[in-house]
Amino acid sequence: MNDSVILSFLARNLPDFADRFLFSRIDSDEDQFSIQCQDGKILISANGYVSAFHGFYCYLKKYCGVQLSWCGNREIKLRELTLFDGVYKKTIPQKYRVYMNYCTLDYSMAWWDFDRWEKEIDFMAMNGINMPLAVIGSEAVLYETLLEFGFTKQEALRCITGPAFWAWQLMTNIIGYLPPEDEGYIYRRLELGRKILARYLQFGMHPIQQGFSGHVPPLLKEKYPDAAILPQSSWCNFPPTALIDPLDPLFLQFGRTYLNKLKRLMGCHHFLACDPFHEGTPPKETPEYLHDVGATIDRLYRTFDKHSVWVMQAWSLRKDIVLAVEKERLLILDLNSARTPDSENLWGYPVVAGMLHNFGGKNAMQGKLYTHSKNVYCQLKNGGANVVGSGLFMEGIEQNPVVYELQFDLLTTDQPVDLDQWLKDYISRRYGKADRRLHHAWEGLLKTCYQSEGYSENGVGSPIASRPQMIPVFAGPCCQAKPFYDTALFEQAVKLFLSVADDFYHSDGYQFDLCDMVRQVLSNRFYQNQVDFAAAYQKKDLSRAEIIAKQQEKLLRDMDALTSCRSELTLAMRIRDAHRLAADEREKRYFDLNARALVTLWGDIDGSTNTNCDYSWREWSGLIKEYYLPRWQMFFDDTLHSLQTNTPLDAVSIEHYWERDIYLEAPFGKRLAAFEQSWVRTCKDYPAPTDCDCIPLATQLLSEMDNLC
Repeated sequence: MNDSVILSFLARNLPDFADRFLFSRIDSDEDQFSIQCQDGKILISANGYVSAFHGFYCYLKKYCGVQLSWCGNREIKLRELTLFDGVYKKTIPQKYRVYMNYCTLDYSMAWWDFDRWEKEIDFMAMNGINMPLAVIGSEAVLYETLLEFGFTKQEALRCITGPAFWAWQLMTNIIGYLPPEDEGYIYRRLELGRKILARYLQFGMHPIQQGFSGHVPPLLKEKYPDAAILPQSSWCNFPPTALIDPLDPLFLQFGRTYLNKLKRLMGCHHFLACDPFHEGTPPKETPEYLHDVGATIDRLYRTFDKHSVWVMQAWSLRKDIVLAVEKERLLILDLNSARTPDSENLWGYPVVAGMLHNFGGKNAMQGKLYTHSKNVYCQLKNGGANVVGSGLFMEGIEQNPVVYELQFDLLTTDQPVDLDQWLKDYISRRYGKADRRLHHAWEGLLKTCYQSEGYSENGVGSPIASRPQMIPVFAGPCCQAKPFYDTALFEQAVKLFLSVADDFYHSDGYQFDLCDMVRQVLSNRFYQNQVDFAAAYQKKDLSRAEIIAKQQEKLLRDMDALTSCRSELTLAMRIRDAHRLAADEREKRYFDLNARALVTLWGDIDGSTNTNCDYSWREWSGLIKEYYLPRWQMFFDDTLHSLQTNTPLDAVSIEHYWERDIYLEAPFGKRLAAFEQSWVRTCKDYPAPTDCDCIPLATQLLSEMDNLC
C-alpha cells in the first residue's frame, strides 16, 4: 500500500520520517486501522486511505504528542518517532464523517488555491473525514446550463454570484450578486474544483455534489413565459430570486440538463445535495403538493443516476417531502442535531448528527466544551434515531482551535469524552508539555468563555465590530455585544496563562492562544469602557468622556498591533490570498471588493439595508485599524462635540439590529454608511503578514490595563 498516494501524503506532512512508515491494506467493510512497531518502523494496516491517514495522525497524537491546527501548530513538527509495544487498533463506528457547511466555503475558504486545499484535504483525512462538500466549480455547471436555455454569455454571467457569496446562491438565497465580468473566472473555478474533487476521490472519500432544486434566475421567466416559474420572497432584503415549480415540465428538463452538465464537467459521484424551499416558502403547503415535490426531485436524481443519494439539510426540511423518498435514497444532515429529536427522529431516515458552532466565521472565544463532550452522535443514537454519521457544519473555521480539536475526536467515536482528561492531553500536545499552571488557567477558561450555560454559541458578538453607539448591543444580526461571562475571572485565567510564558515562548500553539486570549480581554474591556463612557455622557462630564474616548481609541490601536503578531488574525492574509488568485488587475479589484464586503457590509455595498451587515465581523489586524477604529472615532468626535456645544447628539441608539434602517437615516448613520461603502471599494496591497513573539506586547497591554483600573 506504500504507493504514490501514500508517499506523496508523507512527503507533504512528515518528510523527515517518511521512510519509517509502512502501510498495508486490509479487507473490511468497516473503516478501521491497526498499528504496531517493528524494527524501528511504524506499520499501519487499514482498509483504505482515509483510515490509514487517520491512523497515522492518531499515532502521532497518542505516542508523539502532536497537535495540528488551523490556528498555531499549522505544521507537524517532530524530533523523533516514539515506538511502542503491542497493537493500537481503532474501528470507526460512523459510516459517514461529513465536513463543511456551504457557508464555510466562503467565510473561510473563498481565497484558497489548490496548495491550501491540499493541506486541508490531508487534514480532513487525518481526522477521519470521508464525506466533504464538493461544490467548487459548480458555477460552470449553472453557466453552461443557462446557455442551453437561451441565455447569452453576458446574461448567464450576470446570474453567477461572486466568489465570496456563491454559497448563498447554492442555498437558493440570492442570484447574481457581485457577478464576474468574464467567463475566464468561471472556468478557473472549475479547474480548481476538479483538482479538489480528484483528490477527494483519490483518497476514497464520498464527495457531496450540488444537485438541483428548482432555483433559477428570474430572467428565465422571460424566456419561458408559459412555465410555472415562481418569484420567491426576498432574503435579507436582497432582490427576489425565482423557482421552477417542481411539478412543471420545465423542472425536469432544466434539472436533467444541469445534471448532465455536472457529469460532463465534473463527473457524478452519487451524493447530490439540494434543499427545496430552503429558508423560503413553497407556493403550496399542502401535504399532497409537498409529497409530489419530493417524488419529482427523487425521480430526477434516480433517472440520472440509479445509485444516487439525495443529501438534504435538516435546517428547513419538510416532512411530506422527506416521506416521498425511500429511506435508502435520502441522507439527512442535521446541522446542529436539534431537528432529529424534535421531528420523531426524522421518521427513521438515515441522519448525520451535526455540530454547528460558529456563524459567519467570527472569532470570539466561545464554545460549550462540556456539552459537546457528551457526544451528540451517541445521544441521538441512544434516543432511537437512525444515526449513520457525524458532521462538522460550522459556518467558518480558523477560530477556537480547542472546540474543533474536540469535535474532530468526536467524529470517530460513539462514546462521550471525559473532558477533564481530554483537556490535560490537549494542553500537553498543544503547548509541547504538561504544566499545572496551564491546566489551572484552562479551568478558568472552562468557567468563562468555554462554559456551557447561559448563552448561544452562535450569538456571541463583538462590541468593537458593533455599530457605534453609547453601549453596543449587537454586532451583526444575531451577536450580542455584552460579554456573557465574568470578565474579571477570565482575565485572571489569561494572566495565569501568561505567567508561564518563559517556559513556552517557543510553542506556536501557546503564542497563538496567548495572542487570542489578550485580544479577547481587550474586546471585553472595550465593552465595559463604553458603559463608563455612556455614564459620563449622561452626567455631561466632558473631561471624563474625553479620557475614555482616548483610551478606547488606544485600545483599538493596541488590539490591531497585537493581532498583527499572528498571520491567522490579519486582514492582510485574506486580501493577499484573494489578489494571488486574480488573473489580472481588474479581477484583483473584483476579488478585493468581494473579500472586504463579506466581513463588513456583506451585501450593503450600494447603500441598501440588507440585514446581514457585520454578520461576519472579525477582530483582525487591519480590519480593526482601517474599519472599526474610524467608525468609533467618528462616533466619539460627534459625541464629544455634543457635550462641548451642549447640542443634541445625532447618532441614534438602537436596541435591535433590525432597526438599522432607522440608524442609517440619522445624519451620523449616513456619514458612517458613506465611509463603509468607500472602504469596501478601496483596493490596496498589503505586506505579507508574519508570525512574531507576541509575549512582550501581551505583557505590556495587560499591565497597562491593570494600571487603568
